[in-house]
Amino acid sequence: MDPVIVLRDVQKKYGQVTALKKLSLTIEEGEKVVLTGPNGAGKTTLLKLISIQLTPSSGGISIYGLDAQKKGIDVKRVVGLVGHRSFLYDELTVEENLRFYGGFYEAKNLDIVKAVEVANIEKKLGTRVSYLSFGFKKRVDIARALLAKPKILTLDEPFSGLDVNSSKRVLASLKQFDGTIVISSHALEWAEELCSREIILSEGQILEEKKYR
Repeated sequence: MDPVIVLRDVQKKYGQVTALKKLSLTIEEGEKVVLTGPNGAGKTTLLKLISIQLTPSSGGISIYGLDAQKKGIDVKRVVGLVGHRSFLYDELTVEENLRFYGGFYEAKNLDIVKAVEVANIEKKLGTRVSYLSFGFKKRVDIARALLAKPKILTLDEPFSGLDVNSSKRVLASLKQFDGTIVISSHALEWAEELCSREIILSEGQILEEKKYR
């Protein structure tokens, strides 16, 4: 398989703090990868760099052969982000949120129907987001990200704060996505069921890599 995500000596600084230190990484098409490590290891920063929410201080990132710094708009079209915090509007219903975001992506009605089916959120389409459980919001956020028809899906702690049943439902939704997935997670019992490789970060560097299967 050809690599679709390539980072070369990427460094990211926040003022005097170096979050990532000359990190190099390759992820192949269709691969499901989990990023682990203690708080402050650089997991969220790495996800945001891959999803073009941040720009590296130095080094290079290419996504599907495109320079992420020079072709950022094009790259954003193929990368979907589900952050630790929801991007949903609490005052709108689930369906209103999906149709609002769908307008940005020129999503057709069939695209919305498919995203709803993947996330298994049909029963709450008319419910205002402010009334949803934390776990259900995660699934709606996944549906929102899918409307852009991303080839790569990045997720920051998708199982954080979820009970067992909610985690199972989020996992089931992610299993239906046939593209490349990069997630950060402390809940490895769920991540191992989805992913084939674990990348352990420590102090902004790759400490170790593990193959699950």
